[in-house]
Amino acid sequence: MRAYADSSFMVKLISREAGSDAAQAEYRRKNHPPLFFIPLHAIEVENAILHRAFFERQSLPARQRAAINREKNAALARLNWMKERGSFVENTADWDEAVEHARALAAQHAERLGVRTIDLLHVAFALDLGAECFFTTDGRQADLAKAVGLAVISIADDD
Repeated sequence: MRAYADSSFMVKLISREAGSDAAQAEYRRKNHPPLFFIPLHAIEVENAILHRAFFERQSLPARQRAAINREKNAALARLNWMKERGSFVENTADWDEAVEHARALAAQHAERLGVRTIDLLHVAFALDLGAECFFTTDGRQADLAKAVGLAVISIADDD
């Protein structure tokens, strides 16, 4: 199965956060398909981990900062492990083509579904890469993926 996951789903696969158990269960239920991993995923997933560490440092007491660093480092290590074992398969994608595809999807679906630009881009990349299945934590993105014929695995984003 050719599968694509949005970045938030990938983050839940490698981090300990709300929704991680559900994401991991759905991924297992589908027999751990290799997931496309494009440069958009790289920046979004890595930055989500760093972004969370930044905000946790702002809200948690200093005595918990070591735990924040351990979880950040563990999540980054799990990301590398997922790539090394072939769960996240690095691919390139044609950005110009995806942007044009996303614009066409916006014209057809954005007003009706309320999808954001990043949602349009993820679905466009999934289609352009030939994905058959789309994993997401975003309800509107799931609706868009379904509207264009992708099989969708969706979990609620509890954040």
